Amino acid sequence: MALNLGGGSVTSSFNSMYLGQAQSMLSQSLMRLSSGTRINRASDDPGGLALSMKLQNALTITSATKQNVDNAKSYVDTQDSALDSVASILDKMSTLKTSYGSATATTSDKASYASEFKELQAQLNAFKSEKFNSISLFSSQSISRGVYISTNGSSGASISISSLDLSGALSIAAGTNLSAHKTGANAVSISSVTIDQLTTAVNNVASLRATSGATSSRLEFSSDYLSSSMVNLEEANSRIVDVDVAKETTNLAKSNLQVYAASAALVQSNLNMGIVLDLLNFNSSRR
Repeated sequence: MALNLGGGSVTSSFNSMYLGQAQSMLSQSLMRLSSGTRINRASDDPGGLALSMKLQNALTITSATKQNVDNAKSYVDTQDSALDSVASILDKMSTLKTSYGSATATTSDKASYASEFKELQAQLNAFKSEKFNSISLFSSQSISRGVYISTNGSSGASISISSLDLSGALSIAAGTNLSAHKTGANAVSISSVTIDQLTTAVNNVASLRATSGATSSRLEFSSDYLSSSMVNLEEANSRIVDVDVAKETTNLAKSNLQVYAASAALVQSNLNMGIVLDLLNFNSSRR
């Protein structure tokens, strides 16, 4: 009587193949769960990896553009803060001038008003040299700098920020400037300045603040848009590369069960083959 052992050998081979596949799927699930990424190798999803790289590049450019816009807004906001202080000083100078002209002001009072007026004038002069990151906030030349607000760079939209002409705004007459140093030849005395001239200076500074505020508002809108764009890019990239924990946990449990089942089947098929061989050897030894 002849025994055909080919079927058992084929079964064992199939069980071995299924075990290898189950172990591969189990390893892949473990790698995805441990890394949190669905694509750990280019072969996992070539198309998804290519799209993810493009989204990452767009995200990097958008982030850098937003940083430039935010830095420009900080420059403009610092400029506006200085102008706010200048306006407060001009209000104080107007108060001093009004008090100086009072009929009840004594000679000593007027001397005190005049002294404070000179000190405030010196402070106005100091504001002209204020800088942000070594860039002047104010200049009579009004130097402009372009800030790109689009990820397209030079081919996209931009906003111009400039150093404002504070000295011109504080010029109240030909050769007379409120920001001249208190000891300079063009220093203004409290007795020579008028309320109308101080009011004109306040209006000029208000115009500069309006210009600065408009630029700051546009930069803020641009920054908000870039922030929203970054969130959308991150979400799109996340859908491509981030692992679905619930789905992958299910796959892990499934692969783990298949490994155990394939291992048991392989052990059983090998055991059956061993029993058959033992029987053959036993029968051979009795002949």
